[in-house]
Parts: sequence; C-alpha cells; structure tokens
Amino acid sequence: AQAPLPSASASFVRGSSAPLGEPEMTDASNGYDSTSRNVVLYMLVFAYLLSLVGVSVLARRRKAKAQAAGHELQAHFGGSFNAPLLILTTFSTVYSGFTVTGIPAEASKRGFVSLRWVGATVMIVASMMVLYPRLRRLAVERRYSSPIDFVADRFGTMRLRLLSALCGFCPMLIYVTAQMLSFAAMVQGITSDSVPRWAIILLLCIVLLVFEKLGGMNSVVLTDAVQSVVMLISFILVPFALGAAFGFLPEMAPVGCSSLTYVRDVAAAPDEAPATCSNEEVAAGPSGANSTGFAGCVPAGCLAMVRPAFYEYPTSKDQADIFFFLLNMLAAPLQPHMVQRAYVASSDQALRLMMGAMLLAPFIAQTPGILIGLTEAAYAPALSEEVRQLTAFSAVSEMLSEQGVMQYLLVSVMTCATMAAIMSTADSAIMGASSLAIDVYRSTADGSAPERLLVKIGGLVSVGMCIAAFGLAMMLSVSQLGSIIVFQNGMLMQLLPVFGLGLYFGIKELAATCGIASGLLALLVMVIVGNPLDQYMPLVNVSVFANFVVVAIVQLLPTTASSPSGQPPTTEVASETVVEADEQFQGFGDLAPTKIREYMVAVGEPSKPLIALLIMFVLAGIPWYRTPGTPEPMIWGIPRWGIVQLCLFIAACLAGLVAVVCWAPEAGGSKKAVAADTSSSNAEVVVAASDQAPATLLSAPASGQKDDVEVAKHPGQHSDVDPPQCSDQAVVL
Repeated sequence: AQAPLPSASASFVRGSSAPLGEPEMTDASNGYDSTSRNVVLYMLVFAYLLSLVGVSVLARRRKAKAQAAGHELQAHFGGSFNAPLLILTTFSTVYSGFTVTGIPAEASKRGFVSLRWVGATVMIVASMMVLYPRLRRLAVERRYSSPIDFVADRFGTMRLRLLSALCGFCPMLIYVTAQMLSFAAMVQGITSDSVPRWAIILLLCIVLLVFEKLGGMNSVVLTDAVQSVVMLISFILVPFALGAAFGFLPEMAPVGCSSLTYVRDVAAAPDEAPATCSNEEVAAGPSGANSTGFAGCVPAGCLAMVRPAFYEYPTSKDQADIFFFLLNMLAAPLQPHMVQRAYVASSDQALRLMMGAMLLAPFIAQTPGILIGLTEAAYAPALSEEVRQLTAFSAVSEMLSEQGVMQYLLVSVMTCATMAAIMSTADSAIMGASSLAIDVYRSTADGSAPERLLVKIGGLVSVGMCIAAFGLAMMLSVSQLGSIIVFQNGMLMQLLPVFGLGLYFGIKELAATCGIASGLLALLVMVIVGNPLDQYMPLVNVSVFANFVVVAIVQLLPTTASSPSGQPPTTEVASETVVEADEQFQGFGDLAPTKIREYMVAVGEPSKPLIALLIMFVLAGIPWYRTPGTPEPMIWGIPRWGIVQLCLFIAACLAGLVAVVCWAPEAGGSKKAVAADTSSSNAEVVVAASDQAPATLLSAPASGQKDDVEVAKHPGQHSDVDPPQCSDQAVVL
C-alpha cells in the first residue's frame, strides 16, 4: 500500500504538491516568507564575518607583541599556539569546503563508497604521526620557518629546494582556485545568481588579504578557531535535524520504509515537484520496466528502493578507487599550510593532543556530509528538476529550510559552516604559498634580506596569488577542476620520497632530485597524452611510482665526493661541500639521519608498529573479499560491507589513539641529550628537552646578564622561555 510522504517532508521544495488529503503548505503558513528568510540569512552571514574581523583585530595585537621583540618574520608567518588552538586550526584546515559540499555530492552519486572519507582522515593522521614529530623537533632545534627548510637542511642544494617549492606552490594555487569556485557557487546559490561570480571572488580575495595583513599567522589560527566552532555546531546538529525531518538512516533505508511514496516520473514544469501518484495508479501494479515502481510512477523516500545499487557489493573499479584514494592521503600532511601547523605547535604535547583529536574528528565531521548525500538520493525523485540540478548540499538545505524556522536557522548555520570551511582553507593555503615564495627568494636572490623586507615580499606574493587564482576561477568551472586537481595531487605526492625517506634514511640528494624530476615529467606527459596504465593505476600513482623507482636506481649508484649524500661528509672535499652549503643556506646542509635520531632520543616518537597496524586496519577495510555486484544484507541502513569497513576504521582509530597515548614527550624530555659540534669555531651545546631549542653558547655574556654567566641562545620561534644557564661542563665542551 502507498505510504504518502509525512507532513515534515511534504513541502521541502517551492511549489511542491501536498500529499493526498493534505493541504499544500506555503511559506506563509510557516510564519515567514522567502524575502524574510533571505534577510535573516544575510544578517547571520554578516554577523559571522563581523566576528572574524574582531578576531583579526585581536590577532593584530598578538602580532604587534612579536614585532616589538624584533621578530618580524616570525610575527607574521610563525607563532606558538597551545593545544586547543592547534586542534581547532588543524581541524579547520583539514576539513575544507569539499567536506561540506563535495562529500554529500559523492554520497548522493556513489552511495556508501563515500565512507572512504572516514578512513582518509585516519590515514592523514597516520602520516602526521610519522612526519610531524620529527619536523616539529627539527623546526625547534634548527630554526625552521619555511615548510621546506627541512629540504635545504637535509640535502643542502638549491635545485632540490626549488623543485620542492614548485611541488608545494603550484598545488596551493590550484587549491585556492578550487576554494574560490566553491565559494562563488555557494553564494550564487544563496542569492539566486543575483550576484556575479567576479564580485563574489573579488570580495573573498579582499577579506582574505585583509585578515592576513592584520594578523598574519595569528589571524589564520584565531579565525580558524572561530570557523571550527561554527563547523562543529553544524556537524553535530545536522544528523538530528535530518532524522527528525526525513527519518534516520535505519528508518529511511529499507524497502517499504514508512516514508515511502510514489511520484510521477515526469513533472509538469522544471520548477515544480512531480505530482504524487493516486491510489488507483498504485493499485494498477508494477510497471514492466521497473519492478520497484508502477506505471508512470517511481518510488521516493526509501533509499534501497530509489537506489538499489547502493546495497550491492562495490565493483572492481570502486575497490581500486577506494584503495588508491586511501593510499594517496599519506601525502596530504605535506601540504605547506599543513606543515606550518606542526611548526607552530607550542610543544610536543600540543602536537600529540592535536593528532589524537584528529583521529576522532572524521566520525564527527564527515558523517553529516554522507547522511546529507544519502538523504538527497532517497528523496531526489520527489524534487523539482531545478532542485535536482543543485548540489546535494544545496538541495537538502532547500528541503530543510522549508520545514520551519528552526530548520531554516540550522540551514543558515550550515551556510556559515561552508563559508568557514572554504575561507579557513584558502587563507591557510595562501600563507603557506607565501612562505614558500620567501624561501625561494632567500635561496636565490638575497639570503641576508632583512625580515621586514621578507614580510613585504610575502604580502606581495599573497596578492599575486589571489590575482592568479581569481583569473583561473573566472576561466574555469567547477566541472573542469577534476583533472586539474589530479595534477595538483600528483605534484604534491612527489614530495613523499624527499620527506618520508629523508627523515629516516640516508637518501642521496641526487636520488631525491632525479626522483622528483622524473615524477613531474611523467605526470606532465600522462596529463597530455593519457595514462597507459589507466585500467590498473591512476596517473598520479604512476608518476609517484616512477619517482620511487628512479630514487632507488640512483641511490644504488656510487657516491662521489662532489655529490651530497645521505650521510655526513667524512672526506676533506666533502667537508668543503658542507661549508659551501652552510654559506648558501645560512647554516643548513649538514643534517643527517643520525643527527635527527639524536634529536628524537630525548623526546621519543609515536610507536611505529602501532602506526603500521593503523594503516593495515584502514587498508583491510577495502571491500575486496566478495564478488562485485552481489546484493548485500542491510544492517542499520548500511550494507554489510560498509559495517565491516567502519568497524575496521574504528579499530584503526583505536590503534592510533593507543600510539598517541603511549607517546609521552614530557617523560622523554627529562633526559638531556648533550652533544658537541666540534666542526664549528663556536662550541654548540644541544639540549634536547621536549620543548627547548638547541642552546648555542655565546662568545660573550648576553646583554644584561650578571656575573659573566654563559647563557643559551634560543631561536625566535619559541622565545617566550627564558634562556637556561649552561653548566660548567657545557662551557668546557
């Protein structure tokens, strides 16, 4: 028997027809009309932007304090942020506009394949646990400010530094362009295309540049905190709002669910929802073409009836997509603006807490997007053609906004959350790209440039990046971004051997350079002529595979004295090479894996076996163990393979949490590792406490220091700690 749509779902689109026997509900019957609704939305958006301005003013004060201390560059691009702020800014950076709009679109089209996004974040954190403890420690000990300072310090050549900067800068430009396009599409949807795209993107550029000018990294982090709060409120409320209006997934998914209705397969007009089928049409029996529908009618409201393919075992293509998607997430933490989050952590403890929080985040942040997409898929046949042309996020927002005042307020919060996700990602990417440009300037033009000049250059680069992204956004559409984003990810993944191998193994500079060059060349060629292995492997992974193969081949070649190697130089000629690198990169160029391990002995690292177990659990969740296309039983509205996948993702999360809990940097910090660098004319004492930078002995007492006591000179990045006095033994060394 026919079960008409419940009253809560009867008027989720403008001009919809009410179910049989019920009067059509209008905006006026809800107590507000379309005009008043838009006014309320505009007021909320304005209040949200105003709050960001207030936060930026506060960030300006924090920046001014650092400037007064003489740290101009650090005041703009760096900082030291505690665990709560670090968690919020990382959350806001990881979950971009795609989380709010892209995941619902994928869930609407591909169903439960979108569960891979939960595992994706867990894989990102696994990569963080491998890379960030070492990068953060090196940033403190070696005074890093640029995301690729490690490359110069570890390998000591300009060519690899420039290639790494290229692999970081270009993806950020594409990333910012994508955020601008997403922002323009969202605002045009709100305003019914009454505002031109160029004006929307221009306004976004102005807002981002003003925020950066006011407070630099402080503005980015503090506004990220506000934006994260907005997103979290939306993420928490959305599942309950969807369940109250359209039914929770276990209620909405089964065949013959309580929200089932039948509607005409063709609407009278594009702006009208299809009419509900009469009892006589339903009683006429199933149509020959569709066993789940009736003659001229299709089901709506029950996911398994509208999209039965969602409850079949994934195809071989879906399985491959899930595998490479999860694998490629290992490169995500190498994005320049993500590396900066490791640098600005106030302590290893703050970094540890951030990674633990990010392991739990996907279950809060990505579940709502999946539910939005599945809801849109279930009710799509009952929507007008105009609404079906919208993104899944916009369509469900339209459905919710017509349920009542409270639902409309939630949609307004969701809209602000989308703006927050887009803006936080865009400003972080711009800052990351600017720091890369400064790094290139210092290494190629003027290595001793004053910090004030470098900050001005960074500001000009930010303006130039906004102009370039504006031009690209005006020439491209959202549908064209797919292939460009593939190229973006391919460039970013070329950094995996440099960072992943360089932090742990004695990889040669020549091997790393040849690997990146060959990977980029392979990527460019395949983008132009096509991928010959397209049936087996995405072109991004083919290019990275070429990168690793070349690295392995060159690594096996004999090392010459003139080529920087993975180990500290031991010959006289090799020592001269390091001195030359020191002059070129201001002290960088002599870092080796043995010295990195010395730094990490005192503070420890997350357990590598537990990280490996985490990755194994995530990859084991790939649905590979049954015949593709086989019907799957439903458990709580989810196909059985999806339940298995979620359970393995949860197991991976638990393994990661154990690794984070067992990493105790404070305990390791009590072990003082003292080493002497006898290759320099000035003795250097390394105090590897958990949050202290290396202590460099001054040749003369510090200004204002009494009794001629030698003091340790700390880098500016974490200069809020008084320099410790050096022991007599340290002075002798």
